[in-house]
Amino acid sequence: MIEIPRERRATYLRNCRILSVIAAVFALVYLRWLLLVAKPENLFLYWILVIAEVFNIVQAAGYWITVSRQRWTEPELADFSSSEESIDIFVTVMGEPIDIVEKTVAAAARIRHPRAHVWLLDDGKSPQVRDLASRYPVGYIVRDNNRGAKAGNINHALSMTHGDYFAIFDADQIAHPEFLEVVMGVFEDQKVAFVQTPQVYYNRPENRVAAGAHDQQALFYGPILRGKNGSGAVFSCGTNVVFRRSAIEAIGGIPEDSVTEDLRASLLLLDKGFTSEYVAKVVAEGLGPMDVGSYFNQQFRWGRGGLEILFKRRPFSAKMRPAQAFQYALSFIYWFTGWAYLSYLLLPAFYLFAGARPVQVPNNYPVHFLPYVLSALALLVYSGNYQLRFDALWFTLASFPVQIKSLFSVFSATPGKFVVTPKTRGRVTLKPVRWQIAVLAGLTLAAVYGLLTQGPQPSVINNVAWIVAHVVILQGFVRYSVNPATPEYEESDTP
Repeated sequence: MIEIPRERRATYLRNCRILSVIAAVFALVYLRWLLLVAKPENLFLYWILVIAEVFNIVQAAGYWITVSRQRWTEPELADFSSSEESIDIFVTVMGEPIDIVEKTVAAAARIRHPRAHVWLLDDGKSPQVRDLASRYPVGYIVRDNNRGAKAGNINHALSMTHGDYFAIFDADQIAHPEFLEVVMGVFEDQKVAFVQTPQVYYNRPENRVAAGAHDQQALFYGPILRGKNGSGAVFSCGTNVVFRRSAIEAIGGIPEDSVTEDLRASLLLLDKGFTSEYVAKVVAEGLGPMDVGSYFNQQFRWGRGGLEILFKRRPFSAKMRPAQAFQYALSFIYWFTGWAYLSYLLLPAFYLFAGARPVQVPNNYPVHFLPYVLSALALLVYSGNYQLRFDALWFTLASFPVQIKSLFSVFSATPGKFVVTPKTRGRVTLKPVRWQIAVLAGLTLAAVYGLLTQGPQPSVINNVAWIVAHVVILQGFVRYSVNPATPEYEESDTP
């Protein structure tokens, strides 16, 4: 979670805007050169490059606009002695280990509010969970079927409870006692349908996959979601969130027609005239994915769910303000990143295997390309408060097979399924990274072949250097598949 101290925010936001303008100018200079000045050498490869670069510049511009609109929502701590609202706290359970669930239930029971009631929503129908509920001051709700997955579980609980608001916590999310005190003040505005808070992973010191996933999300739960907050486009992330019951009733309950029910509900609420807020304060901590397979499954569900909404659920409406539509569009197009990255993998391989390249590269190419890249990176580093690690980049890029698969799955005959991210490590296997291994082998072969057949000429060295960069990005997941534990935990870690 990337936070900025209150006393630095004005300066931070001003500098983000200045750096955004600088990056935009250099991006336009590069784009002008690529489209109007550069001479295509191979038209097929040239248009692959153009499409990929335009996509990335659009994404980058979206980020620049987003970080320029950051807004901090910081209500006063709620005084429940002068209010009357009641709150149901839902802990959704679907077969997670009982020791993890107990930590979550114990923490939920400690949340401070005089009229809060904790409920265990057990879709796993576990006798252990039922027994756990009897040992804590919490209610236990189970249903006959699992229709609608997590959304159906919550809707069933709503039919059996009566709180004015309800909070949702996944089975691994340990809430802080002050959770509701921090959040509930926002609901003084009657139009606010829900308030989202950050997700952070407390197991990141002991697991490299959890640490990488945390670093990747740090940017989202920092400047990105604060920027969406400034545009009125915050969407629910499914946990560590509080909803106004009447708002959810206005859309007929949590939608059960999507594996990303949180995003779908956010859009429906927006269409009904409700608003949302993001409180950028860590008031709950959870478990991150502990192996590469679990991480990819999580990404695939999010990707498929988002793209299904884009292509099949008509997410945009006339009631959206342009800034809101733009922010949701950015969230959807993120899942096309894998296609752009695939093109960057193919281009150096084409040159080293066949001598084909997209443009005739003159000596002044770096003059146009490097300022754009360096200015974009400078803004990324600054807006991330100098906290970003390399993991945040390569966890996104090296997930390209999952993002590509997500798009194909949207148009397949197989319906999407809600899959709970495992809360324990799976067995050691290279199966989740078979595509990364295949690409690594292909890139290595291309580099060797190019050096042997064309010699160490400048163009060959440049393309080999790009391949080395891609190898550095891709090899991490292969290593983490074998052993995701951090070095200090390796000896005691067992699958």
